[in-house]
Order: sequence, then C-alpha cells, then structure tokens
Amino acid sequence: MNSLEQKITVWLARGGPPRSVNECFDLPIVLATDVGLRRSENQDRVAALKISSRGNAERPLIAVAVVDGMGGMRDGGKCATLALSSFLCALTLHRGKSLEERALSAIIYANNAVFKFAGGKGGATLSSVLVEPDQKPLIVNLGDSRIYAFGVGNNVERLTRDDSLAEAVGGHGRDLLQFVGMGPGMQPHIQSIANTIANLAITTDGIHFIEARTFEEVLVNALDLRSASQRLSALARWCGGPDNASVAMIGLRSLFDEIRNTTVGGIEVWDPFGSLVPIWIEKEAGDVFKADEVEGAKNATRSQVPDYLAGDPAQDKVNAKGRSKTRRTKKSSAPKDDIQLEIQIERSPSPDGSDEDSR
Repeated sequence: MNSLEQKITVWLARGGPPRSVNECFDLPIVLATDVGLRRSENQDRVAALKISSRGNAERPLIAVAVVDGMGGMRDGGKCATLALSSFLCALTLHRGKSLEERALSAIIYANNAVFKFAGGKGGATLSSVLVEPDQKPLIVNLGDSRIYAFGVGNNVERLTRDDSLAEAVGGHGRDLLQFVGMGPGMQPHIQSIANTIANLAITTDGIHFIEARTFEEVLVNALDLRSASQRLSALARWCGGPDNASVAMIGLRSLFDEIRNTTVGGIEVWDPFGSLVPIWIEKEAGDVFKADEVEGAKNATRSQVPDYLAGDPAQDKVNAKGRSKTRRTKKSSAPKDDIQLEIQIERSPSPDGSDEDSR
C-alpha cells in the first residue's frame, strides 16, 4: 500500500459524530451521514476527491463516492473503508487514462483489495460520479447504493439499477448479486450521463428506503443541496432510522465551472466530518505510484492487506517540507518512491447538522 492510499485509509477509518454534514470548500458538493436509530456502528463511507492539474499531460478530476459496508457479512465498516480508499487512490494512479478506463481500473483495484482482505466473505456497495472538464460525466455503480438526477421544477430520475435479486433477475429479496470485494466475475455498471443535468444525489439504502414519492418531493422542493441532504436524513429518522443513512449531493452544472478553473496541482479529499489535503511538494514528483503498484490494480494477487487494520493511526508518519499550519505534522525521511506530502486536516464547521429538524 503506497503512502497516499494508507493515509486516506486511516483517515476514513477515524469515524466521527453520529450525524454530520460537510460542504466541500469551493465546490457545490455536500456530504452527509447518519448512523440511524437502530445501528450501533456507521458502516457507510462518503467522500469527494479533487485532483488538480499539474501539467498539460494530466487532466483534473472530481470524484464523489458513497459506499455502504455489508453489515450481514464480515467487517462491513472495514470493507467499506478499504473499498473507498482504494477506489479513490486508483483514480489518482490511472490519471493518464481515459475517464472510462480510469473508472474501470479503479473499481477493479477496489474489488481486488477488499477481496484480498475478506476473501469474499465481506464487501461493500459503491456508487460514484466522475467529472472531467469538457467530458460527459461518468457514473459507476455496484450493489444497491443509488444515483439520482434532479433539479428545481424537474422530475427526479434514477440513473442506476440495483444488483439485487429483485432488480437484476426479477426475483424477491434484497440479497446482492454483486458488490465490491466479491472477487472474480465482477461486472460493474459504468455509463456516461448528460452534462445538462442540474443536480445529482448519491444515496445508501438507509436514505432511499423512504417512500419514492416523498423522496422525490424532498429533492425537488429543497432550496439548496445542504437542505436537501438534511431533510432526507431527518426524514429517514422520522421513518424509523432502520439503517445507516448517507447521501452526497452534487451541483453538476456548477461543478463544471469549478473544475475548469482549477490551476494549482494537488489532491484534496473530503468526507462528512472534515477534509484531508495532501499537497504535492516536489514539482517533479508526478509519478505517484511505483510500477509494481500499477500492476496491482490489474492483478488481485498483487493487492495488499491494509496496514490500518492492525495499526494505530497516531503512529502513521507524514513526510513534509517546511512549516505548515496543520493540527498535527510529523516528519520522516523520504520513502523509496520519493513522494513528499503535506497533510492538513480540517473539521466541518457544523459536524452534527443540528440546524435541521431531527428526531
């Protein structure tokens, strides 16, 4: 596991308050999660990734993903963390490929990593939106998390199909036929969508179990993305809060303007609890991953079990040059692949989302 992937893995595993909403700085993206009323652990993971351009050969990318650990199987929370961190890091690894190739390589990498850890006895759903400048957005889906398109005065349209018995083969029940970590045979759903869509919502089943008409009315009538996410979370609680409830809201039209204006090279990551900002220090350190790690995305036998499963996040070291206004910075000698990162961790200004009605 390379240093960037390990850092994101540990960071996503840190947890947070039972309910939290975070607006990504300077981006029309809102991330929210709620443990619900009947679960003791939140096995959902939500994150946004921004990869800024560092040269003409590299294309900026914004990715938003929602992952739901499979609680009836082994280590749902850990599988969700690993699925999301490996997916995000693989998007960085394959940044020289086309958007569709990049998405496919990332979901394969995530599937291999989770399968290596859980052996098919644990896994997670994953739904993601990928945006590059002057390209049609791409959606990736595996499992039963969902992606919806919506806008003020417009109908709500569901863009994904569940990999459940009921929807995939016309059977009964919510058992999943596909998930991240299933191993060989995975066939993810990857498709482009219209760049004229106003907004997108990515949800776990703890949100979209709400009666469909009510769910749609909330999306259509919400004043903004934050209020839409908060109202859906509150509504899930009013309906009993049977599961972890997570949602990512994306202002797609506005996002295109933001990504076109990106000029400073770097990587930023957000989740519902705060932000993690690894900043590239070395100007020439463009190749983030070593050759054997590139092969690992294509070959399940090369995937590594994440160190965080037995490690202490406080023992992780961050390589940095100079001084930084961070809450915690440690220094060490440069790793073999000569990557140097500066990590900044910020918390959401309103971590509990208490400004909305709740049960």
